[in-house]
Amino acid sequence: MKEKTTQEVLDMLLAKLHVDDSNPLISIHHDWMEIVGPDIAIHAKIFDLRGKVLIIETDHPTWTSMVLMRRRQILGRIKAQFPELGVTQIQVRTNAN
Repeated sequence: MKEKTTQEVLDMLLAKLHVDDSNPLISIHHDWMEIVGPDIAIHAKIFDLRGKVLIIETDHPTWTSMVLMRRRQILGRIKAQFPELGVTQIQVRTNAN
């Protein structure tokens, strides 16, 4: 039996959970590494979308600073790829467990 890729497993899980892949917020999760870059993607995740504010949560204050330094670039990519979300601001918080 052929081993499944991570994407195939994720797609199967989303289908079983009846998650609509056409939801733009789900789509942004799929493209997160491309949007923020692989270095940040490991340490920063989308936490919520409240109105026009995308809330990003990081695992350390250093990564919060990195996201804030790249805020304009990240916001530009989100606006270009997902204009239907209407994101105009990014808020970053740290959750260092």
